[in-house]
Amino acid sequence: MRRYLLHTFILLLFVIPAFAGSIFSEYSAEPQQDRVELKWITKSEIDADHFTVLRSNDSQNFIQLKTVNCKGPGTTYRYVDKDIVFKSVEPKYYKIKVFKKNGELLEETDTMIVHPSISGIFRTWGAIKALFR
Repeated sequence: MRRYLLHTFILLLFVIPAFAGSIFSEYSAEPQQDRVELKWITKSEIDADHFTVLRSNDSQNFIQLKTVNCKGPGTTYRYVDKDIVFKSVEPKYYKIKVFKKNGELLEETDTMIVHPSISGIFRTWGAIKALFR
């Protein structure tokens, strides 16, 4: 019995706090034709008030694209960045941050790198040009 209590205490002291603070259960940024879809799912939203979606061209200087209010744990959130047109092969970088009501940062995702997706029109035009070479 004593050993069981000791193991339970160690579990509560070290293991549970390591996982308790995490807001996100998963997140992703997927390129589509001239847009990027960001998706994230929460497992906890304790003290969370809102998310901000951020984009960067250089992975250093991020601009805020959208603020999304929290809806509760287990919610799947989506944001589509329609203000992006891939005119080069330069990647885009995204982050999602979670804030408390007082503006204090709770957590942020790792930087998500999105490489351009060549649109179907561009691929078709490339195929037509290849026929005449």
